[in-house]
Amino acid sequence: MDGMSTPVTVEVTRQTPAARGGEAAAWIEEGLRLAREFEGCLGGGVLRDAGDAGVLHTIYRFADERTLTAWEQSEQRRRWLDAGSPFVLDARVQRRTGIEGWFDAPQLRRSVNPRTGLGRMIAVRSAPRRWKQATAIWIGMYPVNVLSSWLIAQLPWWGGLAIPVRSAMLVSVLAPLMTFVMMPAVTRVLRPWLRRDARVIRTERSLLAALDSRAAGPRSG
Repeated sequence: MDGMSTPVTVEVTRQTPAARGGEAAAWIEEGLRLAREFEGCLGGGVLRDAGDAGVLHTIYRFADERTLTAWEQSEQRRRWLDAGSPFVLDARVQRRTGIEGWFDAPQLRRSVNPRTGLGRMIAVRSAPRRWKQATAIWIGMYPVNVLSSWLIAQLPWWGGLAIPVRSAMLVSVLAPLMTFVMMPAVTRVLRPWLRRDARVIRTERSLLAALDSRAAGPRSG
């Protein structure tokens, strides 16, 4: 079963009172620290929304559903959520796994405050261009299609099955194979090429520069 595990990415968007944004950010950082102590946590980060200072985006990832569930159902997380209730006006949760997470998993980057020297993690999410996604899917599907066609040709009874039955059997086998084996392997091998996009690089550099510039600026109040 371990070979079939798929990392799960969770993104939580929280609306907080603008006047308590600093307290809310510190509370979220404490939650991420607690999550990192759990088995399977692959990291996380928090980022302010560019258009609304009261909106905070938290992104974290676990190795699989089992380890994520252990964190979500833990007493530590329950107490942490209770402590943060005064800071949260609204929260929306999005989970990505399998096909949803092939291309658009957030990239975590470390940003250092030049004034204090303290580091923080931020998240940048930018999917590769569509033609690169299509190419990666083709690379994953081609060998699977060739192998399945060859195996089917060895089955003398296959031609006697009704088309809906054949289609259902094929999809039942190929969908899990593509989701859990082929696409994770293909995207892992092609990751440098998929991410080599001037538009993406400019976006990440601009975000880091903006955060560092804001951190270096004078304190308000």
